Amino acid sequence: MSSPAAGWGRALNRRIRLRVGVSMQPSATEKRLIRAGLILWVLVAAVLLGQLVYMVAVRSPNYVYRVALLPAMLMAFLLAILALRLRGDQGALIILVAAAFLPISLPTGTASRLVDSLALTMLFGGLWVLRMLAVDRRFHLHPSPVNLPALAFMLVTVAALFWSVIFRDPTVFVWNTFTAVQAAAALVIIMLPVAMLIVANHVQRERTLKWMVALMLLAGVLGFVKDLGLRDLPVNTGGLFAMWVIALAAGLAFFHRGLTRRARALLLLLAGAWIYWGAGVNISWLAGWLPGLVALGVLSLLRSRKLFALLALALLLVIASDPGYYLGTVLRAEANTSLYTRFSAWQVNWQVTRQHLLFGTGPAGYAVYYMSYFPARAMATHSNYLDVLAQTGLVGFGFFIWMVVALVRVGRRTLRRLQGQGGFMEALAAAAFSGLIGSIVIMAFGDWLFPFAYTQGIAGYDYAVYGWLFFGALMALDRLSATAMEARGLEVARGAAG
Repeated sequence: MSSPAAGWGRALNRRIRLRVGVSMQPSATEKRLIRAGLILWVLVAAVLLGQLVYMVAVRSPNYVYRVALLPAMLMAFLLAILALRLRGDQGALIILVAAAFLPISLPTGTASRLVDSLALTMLFGGLWVLRMLAVDRRFHLHPSPVNLPALAFMLVTVAALFWSVIFRDPTVFVWNTFTAVQAAAALVIIMLPVAMLIVANHVQRERTLKWMVALMLLAGVLGFVKDLGLRDLPVNTGGLFAMWVIALAAGLAFFHRGLTRRARALLLLLAGAWIYWGAGVNISWLAGWLPGLVALGVLSLLRSRKLFALLALALLLVIASDPGYYLGTVLRAEANTSLYTRFSAWQVNWQVTRQHLLFGTGPAGYAVYYMSYFPARAMATHSNYLDVLAQTGLVGFGFFIWMVVALVRVGRRTLRRLQGQGGFMEALAAAAFSGLIGSIVIMAFGDWLFPFAYTQGIAGYDYAVYGWLFFGALMALDRLSATAMEARGLEVARGAAG
């Protein structure tokens, strides 16, 4: 008779052989998935190869290694994704890592560069669509009130691009690189909501959201060291980076009851450091301190009215300590350099936009009208609201506002659903919602959510994507919390029936 150990050994060997057999003989679904991934890679590689040939023929060969690095990195990521059977939540983390820590970009033949986070969003988004077409045989998203306006806004952006070319004023001068810049601007506008939908539809676990928060907090620590000039670290602290670090750190400290006092103190210290960086060191930069203070105010009000009143009192005491500086020098400088300049830029923009109200002048389109009609007064609007209206018209602007309102509604209902739980999910929901409100405010004074092609450039995608990834996290929290609530309801019902 064989021993029990021998029987267990034979069973284990059978399982190993079974697993090896499965891995060596992929299913029909896996074959279609791999085929879809390879098709997408051929398309991406063709574009990158064309860019490489261009750089060799037109530019210095010294640039070749930079061009070759990105295809190699994309191929490595593609193989990793296929090995993981297209784990979408891993894709969201990779985009965040690329945006925050990997300063890799690809020359485009213009003054702007194609950053790795944008290339990866295109890759993951393309693989996702191909998987739905080749494997699932249908296009589907998890239900959300944000889906319809987001998809419609992306389609209108494409329509506005072609509309602007077909109905462009024939007297407008178009320079050689403008067509490429306009196409790249459209790509940036489309891929940012795509990044949001990737997170919203692929994140299935709370652990992935924890990794996203941990990466941003790590970037917050390293970025503060970098911005103080202590070490030159590869951390991207542009755009609304400071606001998101403040929102996430303070949100965890205010709402996560499972944290130790030491952890809570360190999080508040990190949030305070970035508030000091914005409202102290860089107070002349409106986007450096206003969105962070707005997010902190929303968080404190969500936590308790007493905390909000306490923070408001602290702010008043700081202003009262030197009113001549804060209410005089700072506000006067901001009005002179930003407010009046923006009003002038908005007036010039309206002279163009009012003639193109339906679909606008197309992505980055009003630049050629400026240089043709108002070259001495050519200034970007420095307002995402006016940029969206000018570039996509009333149609695109309507869908954009619908998308923003839907995000606010999703955030509010997620907070109501998680209220009082005191865990990580409630803390992240509060942080993402406060960051959303801060973004809504600062969009009126800058192009931080949709970087304009001739101000932030394509490279602005690297820091603009922070916000869209956490908007997607808010949508994922809405879905995960609803699922958890349904599961708890079923358990209660079964217990009552038992």
